[in-house]
Amino acid sequence: MAIITYGMNTSGKIYELDSGVQHYAWGCRSRDGKTPYIADLLGEPAGKTPWAELWIGAHPSLCSKIIADGATEPLSAFIAADQQGCLGKETLKAGYQELPFLLKVLSCERALSIQSHPDKATAEKLHEKDPRHYPDANHKPEIMIALTPFKALGGFRKVEDIVADLDTLACVQPWRQVYKEAPSITPKAICETLLNLPMSLVRNMLTDLQKELAARKERTEREELVLNLIKQYPCDRGVLFGFLLNIISLKPGDFLYIPPNEPHAYLEGTGVECMANSDNVIRAGLTPKNIDIHVLLNTLTFKSETVAAAAPKREGDGVRLYACPAREYEVRISDGVNVDFSERSGVPGVLLVLSGSYELTWPGGRAVAKRGSSWFFPASLKDAMAKPLEPGSELAMATVPKA
Repeated sequence: MAIITYGMNTSGKIYELDSGVQHYAWGCRSRDGKTPYIADLLGEPAGKTPWAELWIGAHPSLCSKIIADGATEPLSAFIAADQQGCLGKETLKAGYQELPFLLKVLSCERALSIQSHPDKATAEKLHEKDPRHYPDANHKPEIMIALTPFKALGGFRKVEDIVADLDTLACVQPWRQVYKEAPSITPKAICETLLNLPMSLVRNMLTDLQKELAARKERTEREELVLNLIKQYPCDRGVLFGFLLNIISLKPGDFLYIPPNEPHAYLEGTGVECMANSDNVIRAGLTPKNIDIHVLLNTLTFKSETVAAAAPKREGDGVRLYACPAREYEVRISDGVNVDFSERSGVPGVLLVLSGSYELTWPGGRAVAKRGSSWFFPASLKDAMAKPLEPGSELAMATVPKA
């Protein structure tokens, strides 16, 4: 833990956080002597546990804790005790009574569920009607910034490309026969028929699909992906979304923005993820959890190629801005340069040291931020600096956007 010297003004400081880890089954495990990214980042023994997500924020499911004076306190409680000082006038005026975003490191070696997130108006209706499956009234626009080569599915393909691939497969004839009876063949018609096929028929199709693809002497990238999904989820119709959605490959530094109502699934890799502070998920497959077919079909856009890899904007030497339409957050990654917090004065934010170390200074206080450490700075922080202490230091920062 970093050594912190506190000044007299408790609101104008940078606070170290104790941030927790989610060990979901799809997370990365120790293999061939290689430590999972998140365990290595935090300097913790990996054991046999999957390391899936590091959560940095005030989400009630895994709230970070403020470390101060030898004690800890949930970040949510810390903010609630001084909303004005922690969140600032702009954030409160925008209607946020808590930190409106969650920063994560996500690391997966298996596919996550095929899913989408509702827009704000839909989230409010779903939460009122079914709070067990939709636990809050917020939307969840999110970005994924690749730290390693990263692969995902996102957004529907052009319908002619979907049909062309499915027409080469004898095993999906029962599905093809149904969607070709629709008044017009659209991504929605293909998706709807898939979601409503009897499970007994789906199991047989997947068994035959594995045999049919395995017998091919040469396979496309998509066919290899679908074969891999069958191994991971042998009896799940979500495997067939591998033919419906775009394959998106990110290089380190690239990012992906997922708008509301767009289907997606992260497949493999490690990245920094940021999202609005919500737990609302509408699942379509690759999961044993609830799949709400009615809600899914009535919320997905079914537009083609709406999700794509993007490059960050440069904000001077060494600073990358990952710009997206989300009102709740913006994310920057700084490589080996000083970070002046006065530029973000008036809005709250969190920091994560991805590599190296930094000296954090503010009036009356100082801290050394080591690799893997996370930090909260309140809106009342007016004058502070993060200075890299060694070559290769890298810092991720998420803040509420300034008006």
